[in-house]
Amino acid sequence: MINVMGLTGRMGSPTGRGIRSMIQRVAAGTAMAAGPLAPVFAESFELPGSVPSVMVEQQAPITADQLSSGLTASSLADSFTVATCTDSCTSCGDGGCRCDGGGDPPGFFQKLCGIHDKTGACWVGRADALILWRNAPPDRLLVQSGDDFGDPILDANQLDSTAAAGPRVSLIRRDKCSGNAWEATYLRAANFRSQRYLPFSDDFAYALAPPGIYDNNDSQPFDEGYANLGSRLQSFEFNRLIAEGQRLRWLAGFRWVEWQENFSLSDSNDAFDPPIDDLYQTDTINSLYGGQIGAEVLVLTLPWLRVDSVIKAGAYYNNAVQRSAYTTNEFDILGETVSVRVGDSPASCGFIGEVGMTGVMPITSCLDFRFGYFALWLSGIAQPTQQLSGQQLVPGEDASGSLATNGGVVVQGVTLGLEGRW
Repeated sequence: MINVMGLTGRMGSPTGRGIRSMIQRVAAGTAMAAGPLAPVFAESFELPGSVPSVMVEQQAPITADQLSSGLTASSLADSFTVATCTDSCTSCGDGGCRCDGGGDPPGFFQKLCGIHDKTGACWVGRADALILWRNAPPDRLLVQSGDDFGDPILDANQLDSTAAAGPRVSLIRRDKCSGNAWEATYLRAANFRSQRYLPFSDDFAYALAPPGIYDNNDSQPFDEGYANLGSRLQSFEFNRLIAEGQRLRWLAGFRWVEWQENFSLSDSNDAFDPPIDDLYQTDTINSLYGGQIGAEVLVLTLPWLRVDSVIKAGAYYNNAVQRSAYTTNEFDILGETVSVRVGDSPASCGFIGEVGMTGVMPITSCLDFRFGYFALWLSGIAQPTQQLSGQQLVPGEDASGSLATNGGVVVQGVTLGLEGRW
């Protein structure tokens, strides 16, 4: 055995150098005996439960097929780019953003909405239900007692009507900045009805009041009768409103109003065999055209209530017509009808005035409940009970007639409805 520790201390001596040379020759021989050097490989391994790696571009994974096809992340980047709109979008405009390669084109209503927004206008729609009553016609005695006293029994001013219903619809385009507006309104109320029955009496309790009807049958007695008065109203107006501050709007515009009435009185005399029956009928139509002026005033504003008022008045061209007919089965003129029609244009200069008061309560930010009062006054119109004394309708004689336009009527009632804004 060689004492290496002892030798290493004397490596610089001749003996030490010999021993070092011997060790190097032994190491080289051992390496050559082992053969040429071979590459070293790390052994593959896999952790339990590991997940294969994926490449992500804007949260879109690249599949194994895409990786195996040789695509790179840079070549796939454009396919996963999300289109971004740079223009601002509003709830009422172009109906949403549109960019190259994405989004739908705006539709017809979106285009209209966009035009609406650019003009700064506000649309207001109103729909009301009208429940109205009319007053009775002017005085005109129709029936009196059949005795010598001639006491009044039925006068035209007793023909008050029952309620009639109908719609009122308005469309308003208002400028948001100035408060000025255009307004169109249509209303209709039909079937105002007044009926009076004169019950049967054996002793000729009734007689036509002088001067009779249609210039005949003055004081003719009868024992049973029936009177009927019907009427209807419709109107269209188109107005311009100019704002004067926050609470007042001046109004000026055009209006058309049609007022139509029909009156009939039937009587029967059972003292004859067969009984004698008479029927008197008169219809009138007034078509009024003209201009009106007025104002809308905001009376009261509360967090839960707004009160509006309106007043309008104007002069009107009246195109009026009346038709009267008399039918009787008396003896040799059985079932004969005599009639006359008279019209005039202009028949008169009419007057129409309107007042209204409306309370408005919010339901949502764009929808309100409306309730209020409405009144309309018409003057200078033809009414059927005012025509009874101006006609000559006698069987066997030439018929003649006239047109009277000295009537007037007041229509009033309540309104209930909704108001929407967009």
